[in-house]
Amino acid sequence: MRILILAPEPPPRGTLHALVAAGVEPVVARPGGETETEGLVRYERVTARGNPGDAMDLRWSRKALRTLVRDLRPDVIHVVGDPWTPTAESGAAAARALKLPYALVGTSSVGGAKGVTARWQANRVRDGAAALAGITKPALDHLARGAQPGPRGVIPQPGFDIPPRIESRPPSEYPTFGVFGRVVPERGLDLLFDALAEVYGKWRVQIVGTGPSHGALPAQAQRLGLAPRIEWHGGLPRDELAGHFGVIDAIVAPSRSTPTWVEPTGSVVLEAMAHGVAAIVTRCGALPDVVGDAGLVVDEGDRPALSRALQRLVEEPARARDLGARARQRALESYGNGPIAERMVALWRKALESR
Repeated sequence: MRILILAPEPPPRGTLHALVAAGVEPVVARPGGETETEGLVRYERVTARGNPGDAMDLRWSRKALRTLVRDLRPDVIHVVGDPWTPTAESGAAAARALKLPYALVGTSSVGGAKGVTARWQANRVRDGAAALAGITKPALDHLARGAQPGPRGVIPQPGFDIPPRIESRPPSEYPTFGVFGRVVPERGLDLLFDALAEVYGKWRVQIVGTGPSHGALPAQAQRLGLAPRIEWHGGLPRDELAGHFGVIDAIVAPSRSTPTWVEPTGSVVLEAMAHGVAAIVTRCGALPDVVGDAGLVVDEGDRPALSRALQRLVEEPARARDLGARARQRALESYGNGPIAERMVALWRKALESR
């Protein structure tokens, strides 16, 4: 099976190699660099302009893309992008021109096309797909809302490599909780502080990140008597987070939805889980699906429930190690390169069968 992958960011090499092992011939279109072959994976440069990091700014040359599709004749075109983005529009147009099936993978859980014409175009892109998927279940639900029944799937994009091995964790006398990410109201740090004020026993918190809400939070922690137990580390590059995962017992993500935002991927929580860290999260966006039954999940804004979850780990520090082991196993089984490749292949087969 030959697949053309059209995405602003190509899949990780590990996933592509897993696809090759599954009998797939992946060809990756990319807006920069050179055309090259790496083993059985081909990278084809397609003329494009704009910023690949901005889904609404990146624009592929439709003529160059159609030429590539005509020359390759892939079995399926795999398009990663919401139906209102130029990437999805270009991929769908190339597939229609050559009467080829395409799978569309949505990335957003909120938002959409603005204006009657833009919504019509987005619906045309979505409804023309032979299969629909999302990088998370909420993204799939958002994409498929109002669509006709058909093949569906969730194709995660973790954005990091799961470590093949992790160092064993010594027993903790008391737990250290970790919070990672932008310090903004949606992340719920104020809720966490209120919940911690009702947690008895020994515990500590490490906070990695900065943002507009940072100014008010230290004062809240001081007022609640929590300040001596909280360490602020400021913002750090993504590749430096692993060192912090090794010293915390549980990552806490008390996020809460707004009309314009939900937790998009839960990727930092997932990365912590891959390092054997227990997870306590709210039912916001992608978080409950990322954690599954391998962590503690509470309702958004439910301060008493969050306090109880934190208290359980304070009273039973060994429970954090058990949850961490389950979390890592879930990351390996559901978010490793092999399992993600299997999901992709299954979606493509359904797309071909539906056609």
